Amino acid sequence: MKLGIIGYGKMGKTIERLAPQYGFSNFIVIDNEEDWLNKWSDLKTCDVAIEFSTPQTVLSNLSKCFELQVPVITGTTGWKDKKEAFLKLWQNAPISFIYGSNFSIGANIFFKLNEWLAQQMKTQPQYAVSIEETHHIHKKDAPSGTALTIEQGIVSQFGNQLNIPIIAHREGEVVGEHLVNYNSVEDLIQIKHAAHTRDAFAHGALKAAIWLCKHPGTYAFESIFNRV
Repeated sequence: MKLGIIGYGKMGKTIERLAPQYGFSNFIVIDNEEDWLNKWSDLKTCDVAIEFSTPQTVLSNLSKCFELQVPVITGTTGWKDKKEAFLKLWQNAPISFIYGSNFSIGANIFFKLNEWLAQQMKTQPQYAVSIEETHHIHKKDAPSGTALTIEQGIVSQFGNQLNIPIIAHREGEVVGEHLVNYNSVEDLIQIKHAAHTRDAFAHGALKAAIWLCKHPGTYAFESIFNRV
């Protein structure tokens, strides 16, 4: 199978390293506008593409994949405010697309745990909820897309009236840590997810890529992670 890799930073290189485990033997790497000009026709021959770029380039990258009708996975964060309008623009087009704030299977299990805990805690007003996230100093968006997904999961149980503080830390080369706190005068309840390496995100994205080739359509990774 042939894989398009769009964005050749740390995640792109990790995906390239692990992709042969999933049956990908050929790669097209696109990292800038010059690559798009030179490799446009090559990308069209890919079975699927995986996109990890920047909030500034993600919309353009996805639009080009849609124009070529190449199924695409994106793990880029920081464009949540534009996502719904973008998907509406393409809703009648024959696209195959999976998007997610975090492609780690463990993180997506954590999302479900977070919703369950929020359901239990909504009847316990003595607890104040907060979210903390820590990432490497190169991460461009704050709070992280994962933290915003965690917030959304809590709000889905409590209602929109809840104001949840999100504290973002940028330290060294931390891959990604997320902590949910329920604090009261009497005690503290915490749940945490910590990624040890970027391999977790790459494995999830590659599993999603294989799955999308067999199941055309538009999906949030959170809704299909346990099927890939």
